Amino acid sequence: MSPLRIVLVDDHPIVRAGFKQLLELEPGWQVIAEVGSAQALAAWMLQATCDVLVLDLSLPDGDGLVMLRHLLAQRPELAIVVLTMHDGALYVQDALAAGARGYVTKRSAPDELVDAIRAIGRGEIYLGSDVRNHVAGASAAGGHDQLPELTAREAQVFLLLARGHSVARVAATIGINAKTAYAHRTNIYAKLKLGSDHELRLLASRRGLVALD
Repeated sequence: MSPLRIVLVDDHPIVRAGFKQLLELEPGWQVIAEVGSAQALAAWMLQATCDVLVLDLSLPDGDGLVMLRHLLAQRPELAIVVLTMHDGALYVQDALAAGARGYVTKRSAPDELVDAIRAIGRGEIYLGSDVRNHVAGASAAGGHDQLPELTAREAQVFLLLARGHSVARVAATIGINAKTAYAHRTNIYAKLKLGSDHELRLLASRRGLVALD
């Protein structure tokens, strides 16, 4: 039986080393590469492949949510598990909408990543226990986590703008035309009483969606 080939993408070597050791305790699982940046991942994907990719959303040179969409546009069969500090329902919803098959936070017990990869092997979508609780709470409240004022699409646009993307980049990332993206931004400004993308990023920081430099 062929080994399950796993790639770990995280900019902290000690994190990768710890998870590599954990994952390789599973019979037939092999971590075939450790990658620390978006650029290195792009180069690796040009000349190799894997069965499961464990992806951090916060890399020093790339936005994980954008990378997720790009990777799956190129290789739709690739199983991606998000492993991140972000536990907000908005991040989870966006990652799943982009095609992630698992979502685990770094505050979870390490075994949850093992559980996620096992679930993917059974054809399931896996959410870590803390993520399930957070998403369930947001759904029960009838909102979109920290952005209850917005529709699901507006919240998606808000998050990408807050992470520093231009309107044109937002449109390309989520597959809408620029005119529609500008319309969403206008609606966001009106609903949240914002006057600029700078104010939008400040609001996102206050609501815990992004960390400003």
